[in-house]
Amino acid sequence: MVSATLAIGVTLWYAFNVGYNVYNKILSKGLEYPMMIALTSLGVGMFYFLPLWALGIRKAPKLSASDVKACTVLSMLHTVGHVAAVVAMSAGAVSFTHIIKALEPLFSVIFGAVINGTMDPLKVNVWLGPIIAGVAWAAVGSKIIAGQDVTADINPVAFGGAMTSNIAFALRGILSKKFKAETKAENLTSSNLYSVMTLLAFVLFLPFALVLEGGKLAKNWPPVDNLATIPASIMGIPTFSTSPTQYLLELTFWTGIYYYMYNEMAYLVLGEVSATAQAVANTVKRVVILLATVAFLGETMDAHKAIGSFVAIAATMMYSIAKSKK
Repeated sequence: MVSATLAIGVTLWYAFNVGYNVYNKILSKGLEYPMMIALTSLGVGMFYFLPLWALGIRKAPKLSASDVKACTVLSMLHTVGHVAAVVAMSAGAVSFTHIIKALEPLFSVIFGAVINGTMDPLKVNVWLGPIIAGVAWAAVGSKIIAGQDVTADINPVAFGGAMTSNIAFALRGILSKKFKAETKAENLTSSNLYSVMTLLAFVLFLPFALVLEGGKLAKNWPPVDNLATIPASIMGIPTFSTSPTQYLLELTFWTGIYYYMYNEMAYLVLGEVSATAQAVANTVKRVVILLATVAFLGETMDAHKAIGSFVAIAATMMYSIAKSKK
């Protein structure tokens, strides 16, 4: 039986992720500074969890030196995965990036076998194939049928970024679960673990982002040439900005909030399921994102996207059934 916590966690995970992808896409189109976008996405989250710790609403974790060391490793993986994904989405086509990112469950299976020495039986893992194929078909099936060159969308920077993100996030998921099982740290819940990782990741990435783009951003501030048009709402959420600079800050804030909250929900899910099961849910999430682009970004939904979405979701259901009976 699926627990209520898990069901709510997955629902919020998907909802916040849709919000992040929509706001991040709008922000990326208007702001050509992927390193700073990645940095602020990490930094905004601190406005959420630091007050919770300071006010005692959420008990702050008490970490030993070994805990901090382990969390630093996880934070480095989180930083690499996040920045690589932002770069990939900025450099190449969204559809291509999501195809490559859909390979994450395979990396989870491989690293799980190497690190933990365990692997689900073939009757379980066989369903990873149609899950990945469904996402791929939803993304580029129409181009294949039309005889268009799918490789035209391939950008080496996007490919490298997406694959790097896959490796980093798969390792992060497995090592996070292993660390949670072994640590005796007080108050280190799944949510607090992600908060600690966010804090450390921001500190680790700050000097790199400033060196790479800080000077250019300061010279061109405010970079609002592409943000002159302010919509009345985004995803039904009213915008409150009255100037392009305010709109830039508003987009940055919501992008960061959605990014933090979807990842916290992902870590809540990770605490309830295996790393591979979370990676599968993460793959289906990409289908949800494709559907969201139709609803909120005006992209079209053809029969191939619908078929691919159905295959991925159905295969995920079969994966879950097989896993429960292994």
